[in-house]
Amino acid sequence: MSSLNQYLELQRQKFERMQSRRQQLLQHQQLEQSRFEQLLEHLDALAVNGGGSALYLQNMGDIKNQMHRLCEQQQQRVMEASQEYHLQQRACLQQASFNLGLQHMLERRADEVKKQQQLQEQKQLDELVCNYHSRG
Repeated sequence: MSSLNQYLELQRQKFERMQSRRQQLLQHQQLEQSRFEQLLEHLDALAVNGGGSALYLQNMGDIKNQMHRLCEQQQQRVMEASQEYHLQQRACLQQASFNLGLQHMLERRADEVKKQQQLQEQKQLDELVCNYHSRG
């Protein structure tokens, strides 16, 4: 196997690893999104209770404030996970494009070699025919 073919195989393996990482990042982003949605559901459930003593209302206000901060933090995690996934997606696309370009280059080279071989064979056949006719 030529060194360029070996290089292409290494690049394909790299692409597979990148795709695997992209899938992991997508799952992580989905998990963070799910956590965010659960926090929002809990926050909405806290809003339903409206009555109670002043101490109860004060405690509920504190809990809601904490839940809002948690939601903001989780939303930030979702955005970071999403950004990381999109960066990996872009890197995968670039690697796929690179691999295709390399593959096309190798195919063109193989075609050129094949054409050169055909020309050489034709030249040899022409010489044989000329030699045959010059003897006859």
